[in-house]
Amino acid sequence: MSLTNALNSARNGLTTTQAMTQVTAGNIANAMTPGYVRREAILVTPNPEVGGAVVGAIRREIDASLVRMSRLENAKMAHHQAVHEGLRGYTIYLGQVGDGTSPAEKFSNFQTSMTALVNMPSSNGAQTAAVLAAEDLAQSIRGASELLYTTRSEVDMEIRYEVADLNQALYDLAALNQNTSSFGSGSPAAAEFADKRDSLLEQISSIIDIRTTETTDGVVSVYTTGGAALLEGKQVQDITYYAGDGTLRAGSQDITPNRAGVQGLEHGSLVGLTELNQEIIPRFQLQLDEYARSLIQSFENSDATLAPGQPGLFTDNGYAYDATKLEGLASRLRVNDSVRAGTGSEVWRMRDGLGATQEGQASDATQIQAFIDALALPANADPGTGIPTGTTVADFAAEFVTSQSNERARAESNYNAASSAAEIVRSARQNAEGVNIDEEMQKLLLIEQSYAANSKMLQAVSEMLDTLLAAV
Repeated sequence: MSLTNALNSARNGLTTTQAMTQVTAGNIANAMTPGYVRREAILVTPNPEVGGAVVGAIRREIDASLVRMSRLENAKMAHHQAVHEGLRGYTIYLGQVGDGTSPAEKFSNFQTSMTALVNMPSSNGAQTAAVLAAEDLAQSIRGASELLYTTRSEVDMEIRYEVADLNQALYDLAALNQNTSSFGSGSPAAAEFADKRDSLLEQISSIIDIRTTETTDGVVSVYTTGGAALLEGKQVQDITYYAGDGTLRAGSQDITPNRAGVQGLEHGSLVGLTELNQEIIPRFQLQLDEYARSLIQSFENSDATLAPGQPGLFTDNGYAYDATKLEGLASRLRVNDSVRAGTGSEVWRMRDGLGATQEGQASDATQIQAFIDALALPANADPGTGIPTGTTVADFAAEFVTSQSNERARAESNYNAASSAAEIVRSARQNAEGVNIDEEMQKLLLIEQSYAANSKMLQAVSEMLDTLLAAV
């Protein structure tokens, strides 16, 4: 090796160790930075005649299969998390059978008061107790319906926020796609760009499940797993939410989850919110409305004193049941004003019938027994409730409370399972992409030794040149 080659080799070595030091120091400094992927300096020999090695590229240590798995599992977790969190507050209020506060328990108290009344029809106290129990039951149903309405409004707003965040992330990604030509492949700037790009893709994949493609120059395109284009190069297909029918569109293409014949979404927080808004909450509301209907109709049909169109014990805001106004009936459930507690209350109508013109015999429990018997008849619930049509009015409350509590429990179980699966993949990905500070410190020691060796070579070349010059 000539002195010139030795000098060039040492110079390349010093330049290389400087670049490797920067990469390693950057790894250590960003060890706790979210979204940062460990860098590795790739060494190449530029010219065998010159000698030495140089940093040919800065490579991000990623595992493409783990990235895909991680994004999918995160989308599944976000899906079940949205359902679980959306139901949690409502079901806490609703309670469960046996807790003393749920509609099922309120009905049980009402049924007990009616049993006491049939045994003591002349007792004003028993009549009043039955009215108060009926009011508690109606209040419980109204409260559940009102909270369910609030929950649905919050979910609807969350969908709008998620759509806005999704569109913003897509436009940010499109902006990054425009800048891919501003830096060289394998440069530190390219690695930083890839981190920003992947951070946006992680955000998008938690909202909806996606698949991506990448060109040789780093331009990323994003599609739903069903194949609908969201971003192709610089062209974004805006996501639009139509609250009226719950439709989601990417540009002009329907991507609504769980819709037949549609390349719809499958996972992600937006899917969970849509499932709540379009399936679960409407079913819960229908159960409440059907229960309110069954109560109103049971007491109307079994009250021999009522004229057509006259309300019974339970009313639709004071009116008789109207089949055309089922939606939201639970929020309008009220006890008939004629027996409600307060001044002028005629609680004797609990014994004689809500349409009675005057008090009957104090010991006559015929009408009370008719009320009780009506509660043992099938509620004939709408099949959309998921509750068997043969379920009696007396059992309906326990049935829908159990059904809704089970739905929440299932959502929690699904979320816990999805969270565990996502954590396993996340841990494996972290091991592959994350920074191990101990390993990076060991690299620094090796780099230091390399630097010292190259410095020694420069010193040796310098001494040789001095000797040669002195001999001239």
